[in-house]
Amino acid sequence: MRRLAIASLLLLGCFDWDVLSSTLGEQDLSTSQDLSVFDLAQPDLRVPDLRMPDLLPPPDLMPPTVSFTKQADAAMLGNKKANNAIFGWNAMNLFAVGDAGAVVRTTNGKDWTVVTLSPATTQNLMDVWFLDDKVGWIVGAAMTAYQWDGTNWTAKAMNLTNDVQAVFGSAANKVVASGSADAIFRFDGVNWTKSANIAPKPGTQWGMWGTGSTFFSVGASNDCININDTTVGKAASDQGGNALFRSVFGSAANNIVAVGYDGNTSIASKSNGTAWTKLNNVPNVGKLYAIWAASATDMWIGAENGQVLRFDGTNWSRTTVSGIPNTEIIKDIWGSDAANIWFVTEQGGIYKKN
Repeated sequence: MRRLAIASLLLLGCFDWDVLSSTLGEQDLSTSQDLSVFDLAQPDLRVPDLRMPDLLPPPDLMPPTVSFTKQADAAMLGNKKANNAIFGWNAMNLFAVGDAGAVVRTTNGKDWTVVTLSPATTQNLMDVWFLDDKVGWIVGAAMTAYQWDGTNWTAKAMNLTNDVQAVFGSAANKVVASGSADAIFRFDGVNWTKSANIAPKPGTQWGMWGTGSTFFSVGASNDCININDTTVGKAASDQGGNALFRSVFGSAANNIVAVGYDGNTSIASKSNGTAWTKLNNVPNVGKLYAIWAASATDMWIGAENGQVLRFDGTNWSRTTVSGIPNTEIIKDIWGSDAANIWFVTEQGGIYKKN
């Protein structure tokens, strides 16, 4: 049929021979050719192997891996479990505290030894904070507080009336502590003074952070507590439900983040220094226990099951952890800078980021 049509066009003189010559080699689909399905076994027609490495997510979409080295644990420290808090004044000098009066320290950033408080205590020690090498505090259950003078720890719990869970300061005479039953205490360089109760009671306060004359306490309530030199007042965290915050940290007085959980769901709220706003898109890795910030765009968050999150001030990301068992709860984080960061865990492990 195709040949007949071409012949007719030639006779009429309306066919371009150059066109004809360029098409003579084309396949004649009108002939009785084999129209069976192409052989899919041919290499160029095979379905791509989705298992091939070049079809995996590109490396920049994979969770980054951060490795940690264990520096100490309870077995290395005479069964002292420094499992609640860690803080220091530089990358060489740090203390960690924990249950049953456990206090350990390092003076070279890697080797840890046990410290005996005077007088000794068996109370659970919940938090530790330093201003510098000469000013620091340890606080804990049953109205426990010890002051650091650069050489020794001395009991100094006068006027404390509650379990104390958290402590932070901005000067030797400007230290704030918080604890059970909404208790807020201030240290003026000589004595502790309890602030008036806040109603309704927000419950146990677990975390404290501050700068200058402004401090923030968070705990078992939808409400956070904003503290300054003259007032103490609650501020809604914008979470609702049964929010429980375990830790708070900031890079500035107008950039503070609190983390915790509602049931088994990860939560976080951010403050501009006055009001709190719920942060969305927090990866749900369970209960969040600790936060520390190297800067406004580099925040580290520790969770149960050895999980670590990062927050850059806008976006959240998961981190693949190497070196911390996935059976651990990360209870606290502290760093002297972005390159020197330590984690402590529920079982008393002390880990440093490599």
